[in-house]
Amino acid sequence: MTVYSARASLATSQDEPPVLDDTRLEHMMRWHGTDETNLPPADTLKNLSRDTVAALGELREARATIAELRAAMGRAFWATDFTTLHAILLRALGPPPDERPQ
Repeated sequence: MTVYSARASLATSQDEPPVLDDTRLEHMMRWHGTDETNLPPADTLKNLSRDTVAALGELREARATIAELRAAMGRAFWATDFTTLHAILLRALGPPPDERPQ
């Protein structure tokens, strides 16, 4: 009975999306680094591969976004009228944030 509940809790922790804050990224870099004298605490090794895959996915998405923004900046640089410039920026950055006073 105890073993089953441990498996169930392990399964739910694996199903949750990883939280990749700055501290977790620092731990991951230290685990994957070459300096074995500066390893983070052992409990940070848990879910290291899952978090690494998630971080690489985020990196891939960020690179694609940066490439799209760089291309939009190039088009915006050569735009000759504000209508074209506004259309380029709207397409690249999305709609403006809602600025309702609270």
